[in-house]
Amino acid sequence: IEEGGRIFTPARLLPFDHPEAFNHEFPTVLQLHKGEADALLMLGEHVGFRLWPTLQRYPTQPDTLWPYEQFDPPPVDAIREAPVMELSDSLAPLPGLRGVTYASREPISFIVDTRGLTMAERGMDRATAMGLDITRARFLDALNAAATHVPEEGVAVLVYKRGDQ
Repeated sequence: IEEGGRIFTPARLLPFDHPEAFNHEFPTVLQLHKGEADALLMLGEHVGFRLWPTLQRYPTQPDTLWPYEQFDPPPVDAIREAPVMELSDSLAPLPGLRGVTYASREPISFIVDTRGLTMAERGMDRATAMGLDITRARFLDALNAAATHVPEEGVAVLVYKRGDQ
């Protein structure tokens, strides 16, 4: 989209020095692994998106392996049973933040949708491909601020509802 508005939904933010991160602030996920697709699909349903048709167009389909032994895979069964907290999008700490799944207040997956937001609403003075012009640190600060709305322990889903929903 010309001005960069888009849906931004990576399943993981790997450390910069991880081989798959390529030292990018927001590395592109080329393949979803064990549970990531399910976690993202469930979050999508909560915010009103049916993401499976999009995921089917990925160059590489999700698999059941987990290649990140230093990290835990998403707890899919716990996500399926997780409580969902809904807040107005006017309370979102980041423009376009639609939903975040947390495990003990650590983000598991998230959806940012900047489509339909002007550059001014996104706090931008220049277009970017991501739809927001922020650093990973600022992005994580926003997710951590949002985490205060979910329980300290366990898995929970936080959804920011738009006024028209």
